Amino acid sequence: RHPYGTYVVQNILEHGLDEHRRWIVKVVAKDIRVLGAESHGCAVVSAALSYGTDADRLALAQILLREPGLLVFLASSRHGHIAVLRTLDLLVGKELEDARTRLQAEAESLRLSRYGRLVVDVVEQNDSKHQLWGVACRAGA
Repeated sequence: RHPYGTYVVQNILEHGLDEHRRWIVKVVAKDIRVLGAESHGCAVVSAALSYGTDADRLALAQILLREPGLLVFLASSRHGHIAVLRTLDLLVGKELEDARTRLQAEAESLRLSRYGRLVVDVVEQNDSKHQLWGVACRAGA
């Protein structure tokens, strides 16, 4: 929960050993709602969705989708919107459509925030792979 500690965790996720990454992703998965409620915690969730193993990243995206209201909540925050974009990039099929539907249902409220607008734009363009990174880069992520 310490701001500088989150940078250490993000660095381990990016550069650490697979066993360390897996351990961190397990902790993130267990406490995803708590981490998602904090700005620095959202950055850790985003890093876990970026640098974990493929299986861990997909599992984390699925957990994020299952948590009621969390996807929409994260979509409007500075670091959380990156986690949502990465989640959209990882999900396929029915899960991806479910995520898009949830975000579209809250599009009006999401458009009230800078980061929510970026997520809604991606969802409406329906071209996740190309649009996600361009949107994230424009947002300064």
